[in-house]
Amino acid sequence: MAKRKRPVSFGTYFMLAITVMTVGLGAWIFPRIAGDLEDVTINTAALIQALAATAAPPDATPIAEYHPVQNIDIIPVEPTPTPQPQARTVSITAGGQIWLDSTLRRSGLQESGAHNYDEIFEVIAPYMSRADVTMVTLETTVTGEASYDTYRAPVSLLRTLNGAGVDIINLGTERILESGFAGLEYTRQAAEQHGFDVTGANRSKEEQELPLTFEVNGIKIAVLSYTYGFSTTGGRQGTKEHREIAVNLIDEQRIRQDVRVARERGANLVIVNAHWGKRAATKPATDITRLVDKIVDCGADAILGTHPTSVHKMERRHVACVDGVTRDVFIAYSLGDLLVNERSTSADIIGVLLTLQFTLDPGAESVRLTGANYLPTWQMRWERDKFYYRILPAGTTNQPSEMTNTVYRSMRRAYEDLLKKLGSDAALPIAE
Repeated sequence: MAKRKRPVSFGTYFMLAITVMTVGLGAWIFPRIAGDLEDVTINTAALIQALAATAAPPDATPIAEYHPVQNIDIIPVEPTPTPQPQARTVSITAGGQIWLDSTLRRSGLQESGAHNYDEIFEVIAPYMSRADVTMVTLETTVTGEASYDTYRAPVSLLRTLNGAGVDIINLGTERILESGFAGLEYTRQAAEQHGFDVTGANRSKEEQELPLTFEVNGIKIAVLSYTYGFSTTGGRQGTKEHREIAVNLIDEQRIRQDVRVARERGANLVIVNAHWGKRAATKPATDITRLVDKIVDCGADAILGTHPTSVHKMERRHVACVDGVTRDVFIAYSLGDLLVNERSTSADIIGVLLTLQFTLDPGAESVRLTGANYLPTWQMRWERDKFYYRILPAGTTNQPSEMTNTVYRSMRRAYEDLLKKLGSDAALPIAE
């Protein structure tokens, strides 16, 4: 590698100047010592040039003359602002219960013998997938075998729900032990393998004591689920220990304790699912409203009810909670049916998809409710070689080709009646 040529240093020029001064002084003194030496002359300029040429390499870069810069304008540099914390939001959509009777189950039967229910949800799926988190209640177990019944659905139902945008499956219902404790274990494992978070059904004491907790958009969310009890069949299944850990039974003190623990573990948002009431009830019973009065200050941000076929009232309550935070607690007493073939017991086949938005302000530990809307849904059914089903926005103005004029008018009446029932004080209605 060639060496880099060093520039002429200040010391070199200093020594050169001393040398010139010495020579000049000698030229002045020498004649006075030596006498008249008129023929002796010294070309000082030539001498300086020769010395400079000797001191510097031939290809050295000349040093530029110094010219002082006048009137420099100093521009102040603004300090970079420190980024300020921003408020964060999360949206959660919740639908009612799903279970498949034999007619509804056969609607998804393919020629291959497999089941596929994608078409049932194809219209409603975009609404279900809009939110950050979508949750439904599965009032059935699933099985990979052919031993289906009303509360034992094909496992392919889970694949359909995943494709429709569902994130959380709530299994906390009276039907979870219909296939015994092994059915609970299979259903929860299958749901997890299909990518769902699961709440409401426990395989162990440890799962029972640890509520579903996850984080979305920097907001930590806890989902708690409770049911009123077991069905007659489920109540006879498994051991006493299995029944004690399988679900969390509705109990005021248990709910308060679980919400408190969830807050202590850092939850910014707590949702309570409650599977309660009579299936045919059209409004919340007195015991349910009394329970809500007791637990509304427990620290939960929303209480969402399921089990009744029909949609019940919704409320917002401004409450000073036990943790010292004043909240607008949202209460939906019943979200109704999302997909259930109830025509034999009820003419009301309308449900809702409820969407709540929560905001976590900078420095806050708990969210606040900043938005709520609901989309009424309708279960359309028609018959060709078998019965077919679709879940539709009940307020749609586009009449499907498979829907008769009579059914379309019934859907529109049900939609308008539901809007009158729920109003817009707690949440705003969405037509489609």
